[in-house]
Formats: sequence, C-alpha cells, structure tokens
Amino acid sequence: MKSKTRLQTAREKSGKTQVQVAKEAHLNVRVYQNYEYDANEPAIRTAIRIADVLNIKDLRILWDGNPAR
Repeated sequence: MKSKTRLQTAREKSGKTQVQVAKEAHLNVRVYQNYEYDANEPAIRTAIRIADVLNIKDLRILWDGNPAR
C-alpha cells in the first residue's frame, strides 16, 4: 500500500473531500486526484489555490521542494 501524500493528509485534516477541494480550487476532480496521488505536480498558481482551500500558508508543507516550474 502506498503511503499518504502530504496533500492527502492535509486534505483529510481539513475535513474536506477530494471533490470539495477540487471544486473550491476550480479544478477537475481527476486533475486534483492526480496531484494527491503524486502522479503530477501542479503549476505554482494551482498549488497556491489548493493551499488556500486547505488554509495552508506554506506550500512546502504540501509538496517536497517546489511544485512544477
């Protein structure tokens, strides 16, 4: 079993579903899931939107290093 990503942990801590986060961040659910499952990394503006939805002030909490350049 694959370990949880930081993004998944933060989302679960927020009490929101994947659908809620995707909708609030103006993303397709599948796109958001790919970020959460570590299949893709978001562009910086998208990462900021996701962090804002989860009330995270420092993107490094969600992703190791920088999101996609």
